[in-house]
Amino acid sequence: MTMNLRKEIRQPSARAVWVAIAGAVLLAVIVAEILRYGKIAPGVLAETAAQFSNEPTAIVLAQIVPIRREVIGSVQSSVPVDASSRMSATVDAVMVRAGDHVRRGQILVELDSADVRAQVAQAQGALAAAQAEFTRAAADYERYSALLKRSAVTQSEFDSARSAYQSTIGNVARARAAVKAARAALSYATVRSPVDGVVVARMVEPGDIAMPGEVLVRLYDNHAIRVELTVPDALADQVSVGMPLQVEVGSERRTIETRVSEVVPAADPASRSFIVRAPLPRGMRLRPGMFTRASFGAGQEKILSIPRDAVQSVGQLTTVRLIVRGVVEVRQVALGRAMDDRVEVLAGLNAGDRVITDSSPRGSNDRQ
Repeated sequence: MTMNLRKEIRQPSARAVWVAIAGAVLLAVIVAEILRYGKIAPGVLAETAAQFSNEPTAIVLAQIVPIRREVIGSVQSSVPVDASSRMSATVDAVMVRAGDHVRRGQILVELDSADVRAQVAQAQGALAAAQAEFTRAAADYERYSALLKRSAVTQSEFDSARSAYQSTIGNVARARAAVKAARAALSYATVRSPVDGVVVARMVEPGDIAMPGEVLVRLYDNHAIRVELTVPDALADQVSVGMPLQVEVGSERRTIETRVSEVVPAADPASRSFIVRAPLPRGMRLRPGMFTRASFGAGQEKILSIPRDAVQSVGQLTTVRLIVRGVVEVRQVALGRAMDDRVEVLAGLNAGDRVITDSSPRGSNDRQ
């Protein structure tokens, strides 16, 4: 009996087999129908255009807009100033540091002046001696003039007195020039700022030996600031003197209106670019070296544009919804520049297409 029971379990009836086969076929048909009718074709939503009749739409416009080119550069001083030494001497003191604002005539560096002070004293002594000799010779000249009138001295003696007097006049003049030169040399020991400006760098420290012509302090004139732009040579024909520029500068990206004042005619062979300069207004607290971005007009071009609120972003995809033959189609687009409340369309749409501007899409969220 046990053996018969095992045979019945191992060998199902023909009816059970046919039921299982029918169930499998039915399941396959259901899955096929779901895959066929439940999937939406790419780019086409289930809703028709009539269902979106209350949502705002807009037309893809073809517009003529100005072409703007952007270049980068930096703020520079129009008049860089180097305060240099005019004598050979030891640096006694440096009165300023980088970043200090200085006034015209303010002391920047003090040099050792012991030697030139001694020269001044020596020149002043020589002048005193020359003046004393002049006084004696002048008195002799007057006395001999009176004696000559009374024939008390010979003409030769009078001529000698006159020559001595005239010689002392020249000696006094030379002594005075020597004093003036010594005092000028003494003034060189105090290096002063030639402009109202800002210290860029102090090039020496106390104890250094300053040589004639050596830069001691570097400054820039904060009343003469300009922007210096690096323009690729491909744009050479589009830039000219007098052209309007819009310059953005500073962390707050202030926009400054100016005009090109200078175009350097020779390009840098390494970077294939040339320098364009334009003045910047005073009183804007700009400093040399600050990064700038400038733009200028370079003609016109035709573009396509749509409202900003017609654009939807899903991950890395940028799409719009447009009405095509009675249905709403989702289409991927490539966008360009932003222009106020509109945005440039580089690819994906044609002029005259109608897009839905309500950026909250219907579809999966509404059907859940």
